[in-house]
Amino acid sequence: MKHLGRTVLCALGLTAALAATPARADLGDDLFATGGNIVIRFEGSDAGYSSLISVNGSAELFPNHSTAAGTEFDLGFFSAGTPLDIVLHVINTGQFFHTGPGTLNSDGLPHAFVEVVGDRTFVGFEDLVGGGDRDYNDHMFSFTNIAVSAIPEPSTLALMAAGFGALGFIGRRRRGSR
Repeated sequence: MKHLGRTVLCALGLTAALAATPARADLGDDLFATGGNIVIRFEGSDAGYSSLISVNGSAELFPNHSTAAGTEFDLGFFSAGTPLDIVLHVINTGQFFHTGPGTLNSDGLPHAFVEVVGDRTFVGFEDLVGGGDRDYNDHMFSFTNIAVSAIPEPSTLALMAAGFGALGFIGRRRRGSR
């Protein structure tokens, strides 16, 4: 019984480690504050059009053609769990594109690619209706203290299911050998 207890603890530790591993996000993910001050950093732009960024209705920041990469701005304190609406305002076309699944965008498509790397969350926008060239490098920036609402990937879920199945098998086998 002691051995089974240790096995369960190890399996739970592995599951927790997998859940804590920074996940690569993708298109259409919602973003949330993790609590604390959020600092945004301009990472660059490869766009022909001029654009600006705002967060939850803040003043527009980082004109993409005149802001130096690495420029940072402290957006202030956000409580943990606060949903974040990051908006790209494309000056030339008058379009506004939001992070998330695309329901707030005029074309219904997601326009922001999100990736978590270490303690920073990187966001890259596509600035054309219909998805443009889908390179998501038209306005790029990163944040601190932001979490992604990514759903676990099927491979992670399959690994967890296999682990729990193995634990069940071991438990039944041990009960049968008594």
